Amino acid sequence: MHIIVETQGADTQQLSTASEQRLRFALRRLAVFVDTVRVSYRDANGPRGGVDKQCQVQLHLRGRGNIVVKTTASDWYAALQAAIRRAVGRVVKHLQQSRPPHAQPLKRLELAPVDLGTSS
Repeated sequence: MHIIVETQGADTQQLSTASEQRLRFALRRLAVFVDTVRVSYRDANGPRGGVDKQCQVQLHLRGRGNIVVKTTASDWYAALQAAIRRAVGRVVKHLQQSRPPHAQPLKRLELAPVDLGTSS
């Protein structure tokens, strides 16, 4: 699983490291299905503050398409955590829906009585 972190107007090194660690932990059981994760951060209001920190997580699933989740929060880490929570849920749901239907149960076979030739 390859993780790409793109930041704009954020503490890049610390946020990048935290993003990679949290994503690897959250997706550890789903990593075989995920090829690439791209995390993008954007400060919508600039220096004015408020609930304006946006985090977008885009997951490219092996042979199953893309999932994109976008969240907004008052700080970078809250936005990341919310995006990861939603992304993991969407991946699980996507994998469950794309699973082939269960095979039909086998029909019971009726056995005919067999003469074993036990007569003496």
